[in-house]
Amino acid sequence: MQSYRTIKDMKLRDRWLKSNGYNPRNFFNPDLEIDLVRALAASKQLLEDFKDLLTLEQIELIKDFNKKATPRRMYQVLNLYKKIRRQLHRQS
Repeated sequence: MQSYRTIKDMKLRDRWLKSNGYNPRNFFNPDLEIDLVRALAASKQLLEDFKDLLTLEQIELIKDFNKKATPRRMYQVLNLYKKIRRQLHRQS
């Protein structure tokens, strides 16, 4: 049986993970690939910070990835993130 303190800490951790775009149920799975975590973070940042640089097609790709993450979509999101970051670097 878990103590009240442990449960409280777990809820706090889960709330933090959710607020940063991660699913607490999948986050601690040892089979979860690092690229998936990177793609989830990239998709969140693309939609929050760089949405004005994306086309409608790219936004749909990110939304589809967030609904159902497949390896193909994962790499498409990572490549898109890299492309946008390069574009911003060239502009500065």
